[in-house]
Amino acid sequence: MLLDPVSQAAIDPLIWHSFPDENDGILADEIWKCGTLVCTMLKNPACKSGEDLVNIPYSMIVKRGKKVILAVSLEQEDLRSLSYKLGCSLRELQEDYQTKGYFSELRGYVYTNEVREDLGPYEGGMDMQSIRIFLLETVCDTFDILSEPVQLQGEDKVARKTH
Repeated sequence: MLLDPVSQAAIDPLIWHSFPDENDGILADEIWKCGTLVCTMLKNPACKSGEDLVNIPYSMIVKRGKKVILAVSLEQEDLRSLSYKLGCSLRELQEDYQTKGYFSELRGYVYTNEVREDLGPYEGGMDMQSIRIFLLETVCDTFDILSEPVQLQGEDKVARKTH
């Protein structure tokens, strides 16, 4: 998916049951500028809809000005919640998802105003650097941003590059 950062429409977060709450789990040291866009990393944000069907270990909210125009998330479906909501057995879901645990495999997703794109299984590391690179590269690839993301810190906005 290739989007225009200037014309991309804002997202109504309530159209997606698993859209991360942009005000929950903000990592203040993980705010980045990608071209003209500001990207904020979130850790364990709640879903904006109030649904608890997915676990979101990390997400990145992308804003143009005050408008959220994209989100990238690492998500796992919560099989216990799905079992309860769907009225089926947890064991049946575990068989369907081929797991003995309570969560599906970790997958990447990109949200726009029109699409929730499944990026497939996330196979990177769970350390902050690996997750940061995955989220920022996904944002830059989606908007075809060639410049390096620059970290914004504190009041003086000291810049730091990702690599």
